[in-house]
Amino acid sequence: MTAPACCLLAILAAGAVAPDARPRPDKGKFLVATRQLGDPTFGESVVLVVARDDSGIMGVIVNQPTAIKFAAVLPTSLLALVRAKQAPADSDTVFGDVRILTSRDAFERALDGRVPRERLRAFAGHAGWTPEQRDDEIARGDWFVGPATADAAFSAAPEGL
Repeated sequence: MTAPACCLLAILAAGAVAPDARPRPDKGKFLVATRQLGDPTFGESVVLVVARDDSGIMGVIVNQPTAIKFAAVLPTSLLALVRAKQAPADSDTVFGDVRILTSRDAFERALDGRVPRERLRAFAGHAGWTPEQRDDEIARGDWFVGPATADAAFSAAPEGL
């Protein structure tokens, strides 16, 4: 069994605990959609929470790659994650050595610096929840919350998560 698969089995097991003992969807956690989630946008998705504050949470779906080209996304919005031991300028730590790049310049520097493909992930959008929406969906059992791993977030075969 692969490391990402073991991680997701642990996350699924975490969903079997009492609601008050469930982990919170903090930055650096995975939200794993359950089969009962009725929203087709998030069906079978694994979301990495990259930001959390009093207004809600923001995450990126790490297991549904897209064929959208960077050039089509750059004029509008782009979120990028990089694995780096040293924090690049214009980045924020999500967890461990996983960082979100917070500017287009940071993304261009990552490309110019020849960051290996397996250490850079770009996303053409993000998901967001208000605190009430997030709490309601988790309480209903729509999502399992569990620890994220860099290996799973940067998996070479993310659709297998």
